[in-house]
Amino acid sequence: MDGLCADCYDKEHPLIEVKTPLTLLSCRKCGAVKIPGGWKKLSVEATDSDDLWPHQVDVLLDHELKPLVSGVEITIEEEKRLDRVLSIVLKVIGKSHDTLPPHEEQHNVEVRFSYGTCDTCGMMSGGYYEATLQIRADGRKLTEEEEDDIVRIVTEMTVAEYGTNEKAFVTKISTDKYGIDFQLGSEHLCRSIADVLEYQYLAQRKQNYKLVGQDKGGKDKFRITILIRLNRFGLGDFVRVLDNPCQVMAMGKSGLTCFDLVQKQRFTINPKSSKWRTIEYLASKDERRKYMVTTRVYGQPVQLMDSETFEITELDEFLLDNDTDTGATVYGLIIDEEFFLLPRE
Repeated sequence: MDGLCADCYDKEHPLIEVKTPLTLLSCRKCGAVKIPGGWKKLSVEATDSDDLWPHQVDVLLDHELKPLVSGVEITIEEEKRLDRVLSIVLKVIGKSHDTLPPHEEQHNVEVRFSYGTCDTCGMMSGGYYEATLQIRADGRKLTEEEEDDIVRIVTEMTVAEYGTNEKAFVTKISTDKYGIDFQLGSEHLCRSIADVLEYQYLAQRKQNYKLVGQDKGGKDKFRITILIRLNRFGLGDFVRVLDNPCQVMAMGKSGLTCFDLVQKQRFTINPKSSKWRTIEYLASKDERRKYMVTTRVYGQPVQLMDSETFEITELDEFLLDNDTDTGATVYGLIIDEEFFLLPRE
């Protein structure tokens, strides 16, 4: 090939081009690597530098290593490591020419580590935030289940944007008797989270801006506060719709799904429905009562015993499912001294 044997041709035509030494500037707090144009977040979590450096070197080599032919395979091996200096060997397999067989070549590279603070960690340390997300409930406290679910949603959506949005972080979370407040580095992220919570909980939404200063160009800077107010009722609670007592079974983008305790059927409504305006809060799900079926004889009323007061309640046999036998547990609700059997869970 060009008057050279295969070995000499391979030596004259390396598979890759890489300089040495290389400088790797990483964030001391999160491990992000400085690259041209900004900081590259790592897609892995590591608590030890021994676990972190291979991923950091991968990011560095993506920008510093230039393949000279296509289809090369590269592996990285650690040769020696000091405090801030890492010696690695790049083992490269490929073809220097289509007509030649694959061969392996090695490149010794020295990586020199230096440390700083990435833009994200710098803003977090300085308490930077663009938006506040306030979560409240109408006339009640948030339930523990609601708090856990909302924190989970905020966490998952923040992590999902972490690699592409340098302001995707939560500066502060505060809780009090009124609800939860999240201070978020990104207004865009705050709006996205508010959208999800508004639809999932069919909640009311309000927002306002506050002037907080001016940027270097003299333009006014504003900080947004978004309030998400959950309804008086939650999952499992009891409401009245068109004068009928109902239990809330589900809520989300598709609307509010209830079980009519009189008609014994499910239905779904949304805030645009005329029925929505008739919703009236009745009772918490904690008001339901546990009963045991003590007597069930064909053609006779069924007897239920309250598990706390031991009082006996009778109801028509047809109201119970056919497979509900004596000794089974059922739940009921008493409204204005009238007993309503609840749907099976």
